Amino acid sequence: MIEIRLFGKAKSETRELIYQTSRDYNIRISRPVPHITLVGGFGTNDEARLIRDFESVSREYEFVRYVIEGIDTFPNAGVVYLDVQPSPELVAYRKELRDRLQGYCSLCQYDKKEPFEFHSTVAMHLNRDKAEEIKRSINHDKRYGHRMLRATLLKNGKILSEYDFCLERMLNRENVLSKQVLSETFEKCASEQKSQQVFITSDLHLGHANIIKYCNRPFKDVYDMNRALVYNWNSTVRKDDIVYFLGDLSYDRNSYTDSWLRKLNGKITFIKGNHDESNSIELLDHMIIEFDGFKFYLTHDPTNVPSSWDGWVIHGHVHNNSHDYDIQRKYPYINYDKKTVNVSVELTKYRPMKLSTIVKQMKEEKQISKKVKPEKRTENILIRIAKLVASKLKLL
Repeated sequence: MIEIRLFGKAKSETRELIYQTSRDYNIRISRPVPHITLVGGFGTNDEARLIRDFESVSREYEFVRYVIEGIDTFPNAGVVYLDVQPSPELVAYRKELRDRLQGYCSLCQYDKKEPFEFHSTVAMHLNRDKAEEIKRSINHDKRYGHRMLRATLLKNGKILSEYDFCLERMLNRENVLSKQVLSETFEKCASEQKSQQVFITSDLHLGHANIIKYCNRPFKDVYDMNRALVYNWNSTVRKDDIVYFLGDLSYDRNSYTDSWLRKLNGKITFIKGNHDESNSIELLDHMIIEFDGFKFYLTHDPTNVPSSWDGWVIHGHVHNNSHDYDIQRKYPYINYDKKTVNVSVELTKYRPMKLSTIVKQMKEEKQISKKVKPEKRTENILIRIAKLVASKLKLL
């Protein structure tokens, strides 16, 4: 099972609610652990792959938020629960976990149901009447707004590992149970909330209905897209954070750059794209910045970078190019050989990216490249030998 375990006030008050309900209605319970199930229970014969996939998916997410508010029931299942209102990133995270695991894990029917009903169980194994009676009797007007600090992978009810979104690493069972490590998690989370962060993004194309088709965006219509992109921006960026925006904020004769800017958090430095006009802020052609020992040329269109530039380039404009395979190969998210980073929103889960996260991924990509290149050279030599042998056989 993969779940979110509650922390702080939400944990203590939910646990007390579970105990109180069990006493009032004579429900037998063991020591409750307030949580939100994401996937499971399930079985697998490949535990090592499960752990790798769990970590791989989790590493792609940072600010995963949710709200717990209200009481409801699953009458057919005899469950009373606290309702969880997920953010779009929590919905995406759970779905990506489910999709990654379903090829080799025996998932239950509830994992495959859409939309998934996020909840935190208060009481279970009840008949319909008793579940409804408990729902009516519980006086619970609490509201908890949280960021997901950790996701927990359980095996036979015990913690196998956790991914810590603040520390950005996997924790084994010993580290999970360590108060010192938990203190580090809280301290890192608190310092992030206090410190000014630097974000970068490009090509929202707010108001542009056809971009959904052109770039295969996962939105049902332009109103759904506008709402999701603004929410993702403001749930990631705070008012005092720095944002480098690399062009094409909106694209529609009834959508104006200035009106959208008023809805977005952050101190925004705006690099002009193909469709931007503003009377309130300066639109720059390009910008050069330094961050963590790297020099970056910020531009909308990567073809506008001077040939003499030898540093890294962060750009937008090319989107994910799902309609143009050749360009898609040329402009991935990070291209270490060409020293480019494509921050079009299709490649960054439709939200601004921390510049520190991009740099971290660049460094990881460099290490991977060093490991892969010798293998590629060996493979190429073998291919050449095979071709040579084949040609000589033909001569014979």
